[in-house]
Amino acid sequence: MSVDPVDSHIGSRLRALRTEQNLSLQAVGQGLGVTYQQIRKYESGDNRISASTLYRLAGFFHVDPSYFFEGLPGAACGALNHEPDPSMQAVLGRIPDAQLRHHLEGLLRVLDQRHPHQLTASEG
Repeated sequence: MSVDPVDSHIGSRLRALRTEQNLSLQAVGQGLGVTYQQIRKYESGDNRISASTLYRLAGFFHVDPSYFFEGLPGAACGALNHEPDPSMQAVLGRIPDAQLRHHLEGLLRVLDQRHPHQLTASEG
């Protein structure tokens, strides 16, 4: 059975994050509660990553779950391929709680996908 290109892409993004942060397969596996072999299979695309595991990986690495899909051929949905509104980023930048800021950014991204070009920082 051949490896699905999407699984391979997500696995390569996982490998890039892991190596960028100088973490071993074992360290990531322990952080997720799985074996290092499982992480290796995720990285190679041999095993698919479930939505819940992808969400936990994003939390472990402190990235948005969409990180794993960035650069995926054909992924033309708005949140993945556009620059954030600078005025919105300025407003969010004033929120001292990083976790709250991260969740608000995610909410705004979803709202922007549903209603493109209707959300701006000056509205209110």
